[in-house]
This record gives sequence, C-alpha cells and structure tokens, in this order.
Amino acid sequence: MNKESSTALRIQKARTALLLDHPFFGSLLFRLKGQERPSIQTMATDGVSLFYNPEFVATLSQGELAGVLAHEVMHPALQHHTRRADRSLNRWNIACDYAINPLLVDAGLTLPKDVLLDNRFRGMSAERIYNLLGQDEQESQQKSETSNNSEHPSESGGCGESSQRGSEDGPGAPITPGGIGQVLDAPLAEEADGKNLSEQARDWQIAVEQAESLAKLAGKVPAGLERSIEKAAQAAVDWRELLRRLWSDTAPADYSWMRPNRRHIWAGLYLPGTVREGVGEIVIAVDCSGSVSARQLGLFEAEIRSILEGQRPQRTHVLYFDALVHKVDTYEAGQPIQLQPKGGGGTDFRPCFQWLDENGIVPQTLVFLTDLNGTFPSAVPAYPVLWASTESRHAPFGQVVPMESA
Repeated sequence: MNKESSTALRIQKARTALLLDHPFFGSLLFRLKGQERPSIQTMATDGVSLFYNPEFVATLSQGELAGVLAHEVMHPALQHHTRRADRSLNRWNIACDYAINPLLVDAGLTLPKDVLLDNRFRGMSAERIYNLLGQDEQESQQKSETSNNSEHPSESGGCGESSQRGSEDGPGAPITPGGIGQVLDAPLAEEADGKNLSEQARDWQIAVEQAESLAKLAGKVPAGLERSIEKAAQAAVDWRELLRRLWSDTAPADYSWMRPNRRHIWAGLYLPGTVREGVGEIVIAVDCSGSVSARQLGLFEAEIRSILEGQRPQRTHVLYFDALVHKVDTYEAGQPIQLQPKGGGGTDFRPCFQWLDENGIVPQTLVFLTDLNGTFPSAVPAYPVLWASTESRHAPFGQVVPMESA
C-alpha cells in the first residue's frame, strides 16, 4: 500500500469513527472532498475540499486525526470560509481557531498539543475575537514604540504569523502558531458546481441544520454548539445595511410623482418615489473610553460619511465623550467628517444629552458609537437615538445596531 492510499485510509477511518461517536462532525465531514496537497503545511478547507498534507497526518494519532478533521469541518459549518471579507487572512485564521477549539475540547475530542485555546475567547464569534486580537497587536506595537523597537507586527502578519504560497501542487494556506487546520476563502462559482458565495453559504446552513438534527436524535449534540451557530449567524448580519435602514426611518421624507419608484417601473407600475430634501442637525457621539477599535472606527466613519452625503444635513455635531463631553466638532453642510477620538475613563451617556439640552439642539438623529457599557439617562429623549454597539449589550431606549462583528 502506497503512502497516499495509506493516508486516505486513515482519514476514512477517522471520518467513520466521528460519524459513530460524534455524528454532528462526522456527517458534515462527508461534504468535503479529500485531496492530498503537499503545498498545505497541515490541513485546510475552502468549504468544498479538504486539503491535507500526508506528512502532517502521519504525525497525528488516530484520536488527534479525528479532532483535526472535526476542527476543519467546523470552519465551513460556522461559515468562516464566506465571512472573512477584507480581514487579514492570517489573523482571521487565528481568530477562527480560537472560536472552534473550545467546542471540540468540550465535546471530548482530542487535539494536538499547543493548539490555540484561550478561555477569554470562549463563546465569541470569530469576528469579535479578530477585533480583540487587533487590539492586542495595537497595544503590543505601542509598547514596542515606547521601547524604541522598530520591529512591529503588521496587518498582513502579526501574532507571529507567516504565509505559505501555493505551488503547482495546489493552493497554499496561512501558517499560524498553533494552527492545525486552516480555512481558505470559498472558491469561485466555477469551482463550486456553479454556486456563488451566498448559495454556498446557504448549502452549509442547511447541512448544519441537518447535522444538528441527526446529533439530537443520537443524543450527542456538542456542548455550546447552538450558541456558536447563533453567534455566527448574528455576525453575518451586515451592520451597515441595518444602520442605513434604521437611520433612513428617522429622516423626513415625502413622495413625488416627478421621481417615480424605479423598482416597479419594469412591471409597468408607476408609483411615487421617495424624496428627501435634506435634514436638520445630526449629532454623532463617539465613546472615548477605549472600547472602540481602530478598525471599527474606520468602518463607522466611512459609513457615516456615505449616509450623510445622501441625507445632506444642515449641520453635524461630533461629540467626544467618556464620563464628560471633552470636545465637540461641528461640520457644516457638505463638509466631510473625520473622527479622531482620544482615550479616556469610564462611560456616562448623560452628559451628551445634557449638552444637547444646554445648546438648544433637537437633532434629527443622535448616533452613538460605543460598547453600551455606561450610565444612561432616566428620561427617554424626544428624538431618535441609534446605538452602534461594539459589544453585545442592550439599551433602555433607541435602536441598537450590533457592530461587534465589524
């Protein structure tokens, strides 16, 4: 028996053992096509194929091999192959591993030594962990700068990462410390039976639901599985679309036959279109207590700019606060806003509302960028309030736009 067939046989036995002992992972594994790839250092998946390096497989016991296979199939099960967007591939893999490995340990599976496990990330989505890892990198970089150290982790690397390029043998994959199996981006439609990204994601969603039902019948549902799937679903919600929709609900609008609704013209229906003639004053309050990452701030600023360009407010006030309002920047119509918060102490939302009262401002919309961990006013304001929240928390009034996955 040659080495290739021997490795494939070991993987097949591990799949069968998982199907019997851990039906959730085992049933999902049969969706992945095994392919030997020396260009992959360990294992990797794109949601269609399971790439493996036979030399890596040879280092694993049969129990560890089952654990690594379960690790790999959890990447597409949690939609990691469709949700990376513009994030660093290396850091994304580390975040995904931190999200998966506690589930496998709790399920009683065996993992190789030195895998990525950290209880502070337990129960979090990969997006949330990614943001926290970014904050860790920023703090490490700041310490290095203080020590006059010129070597800093970069966005493309960081966390001691490196990358492995593909070769004629097939695709490459990131090399991360403690990485036992990587996740690659979902393939293009022509490499996935003609299915686009959303269709591939939907297929895996259905497969997970079926695997979960099978595991329930066997009485072997992995601990924490439902919570992880729920977190993944929440993280997949586009906060930008939600913010735009909720914000548009607060803007005054009228209807005009002069500008018909284009959505219905194709059907021969001429309906009045929405006309927005601009809004009054907008207020944006930025929490400076250190709870907002640089990535979240940049994404929020870009989206806010885009919304404001479409709504044309007469004036936009930007409040920088923690327990007090420290600074206020005012932008006239047409001026692009630029958010530049500075670190502070605890968070108290009341000074922002007090500042508006003292200055006689009744905004069309008040938007907070915050982790929602602070003191709220006892009275509900008479104007709409949106909370772009970087943490999974609730507000006593207003609409919450979860940004923790950004």
